[in-house]
Amino acid sequence: MKSEVYFYGNVNNLKPGLNKFLDIISKEFGEDTVAFKIHFGEDKNTTHINPEILRDIPKYFKKPLFVDCNVLYKGSRTRKSDHIALAKKHGFDFIPIDILDGELGEDTIEVPIKTKNTKIAKLGKGLEKYKKMVALTHFKGHGMTGFGGALKNVGMGLGSRGGKLDMHSSLSPQIDIKRCIGCSICVQNCPAKAIELVLKRAKINKNKCIGCAMCIAVCPNSAISSVPHDNLKLMEKIAEYTLAATKGKKWFYINFLTNITYFCDCRASEQKPFMKDIGILFSKDPVAIDQASIDLVVENNKGVDPFKKNNGVDGTYILDYAEKIGLGKRDYKLIKVD
Repeated sequence: MKSEVYFYGNVNNLKPGLNKFLDIISKEFGEDTVAFKIHFGEDKNTTHINPEILRDIPKYFKKPLFVDCNVLYKGSRTRKSDHIALAKKHGFDFIPIDILDGELGEDTIEVPIKTKNTKIAKLGKGLEKYKKMVALTHFKGHGMTGFGGALKNVGMGLGSRGGKLDMHSSLSPQIDIKRCIGCSICVQNCPAKAIELVLKRAKINKNKCIGCAMCIAVCPNSAISSVPHDNLKLMEKIAEYTLAATKGKKWFYINFLTNITYFCDCRASEQKPFMKDIGILFSKDPVAIDQASIDLVVENNKGVDPFKKNNGVDGTYILDYAEKIGLGKRDYKLIKVD
C-alpha cells in the first residue's frame, strides 16, 4: 500500500492549507502537549519558515511548543540562551520554546538501535518528555546531503552535540588550494580551531577536525568540500538518528516548499530562492513526504534535480536507505487539497 502525502498548492495563501493539516493532527493528538520540531534559521537567514504562517497553532493545541537542539558549529544557535533569543528575534515568540539538549548541548539521552553505523543514538535529553510530535520542515538544498527535508530536520536536528559530532564524524573536509583566497573566514568560524592560514591559504589539521562542516558552509568561494563517499555515510547516519528519534513516538510531518534555496538555513547570510514556491506537503511518512518534495521540485525545474546539479550530491540516497531501515516508503500517493 502506498503512503499518503497531501499537497496544498495555493502559494498565495498558505495558511488555510496548513490549518487543515493542523486540524487533522489536533483531532488525532487531542489536548496533550504537542512538540513542533523546527529550524529557526541562523542569524541573518531570511528564508526559513515564515513564523506568521504558523501563528494559528495555539488555536488547535492547548499545549504546543517549538523544540530543537543546539548546533555543533560556532554560531547564534550554539548556546540554548542565544538559540532562544534568535528564535524570538525571527518571530517564533508566540508559543514556548524548548531547546532539548541544555545550554551547551550537554544534556543527552542514549537510544539503542540496531543499524549499520549506529548502535547508540545520542539525542537531546528533553526529547523523552514528548510523545506526540510534528516536524515543520523547510525543504531546501544542502551542500553535503543534496537536500534537507523531514529526515534531516528530525535526525540531525534532534541529535545532541555528541550526536551531531557522531553523525559528522565520517566527514573529512578538503580544501581546493586553487579556489582558496586566504580570507580566513573558515579560520574564524572553526569551533575546533582546526584551520590555520599557511602561505596565505587555509590548511586543515585532520587531528583536530571534528567534521562539523562549518568551514564548508561559510566559505565564500566554495573552496572547501567533503569527500564524496563520506556524504553517503552522513546520510545513513541521519536516517538512523531519525529512526531513534521517532522510536516509541507519534509523528506527523509538514514540508514547506517555499523560499527554496540551494543551501541550508544554517548559513548565517541571506540567500535568494532560485525557483518559485510550490506549496505545502503533509504526511505521516517521513520518507514519502521527502520523496514527494524532491519529485515536485524536479517537476517544477524542467525535470532536473537542481540540488544534485548545484551541490554535486544525489540526496535521494537517504530516501533509499531510510526505506531499507523501515522508516517509511518511497512509493506514495499524492492527494491534492483545496
